[in-house]
Amino acid sequence: MITEKTPMHPADIKAEIQKSGITQADLSRDLEVSKTAVKEVIYGRTTSRRIAEHIAQKIGKSIDDIWPGRYTTHSIDPGM
Repeated sequence: MITEKTPMHPADIKAEIQKSGITQADLSRDLEVSKTAVKEVIYGRTTSRRIAEHIAQKIGKSIDDIWPGRYTTHSIDPGM
């Protein structure tokens, strides 16, 4: 039986950010992006691996735990 992981709910992501003692504004300043860009990634309306990885690092989770399958790792052929 294959079970698919479901993405974290945006409210849960926001709660984890808050529990980490930071704000979405802190994340946007860290990355020099708008607060809207951070919010859009949290809500799954857009993707940004850089923002997603920063959020994941700050809340102590992997991006695959937060957004399963959204940010896949692509292998690069070293012969190219």
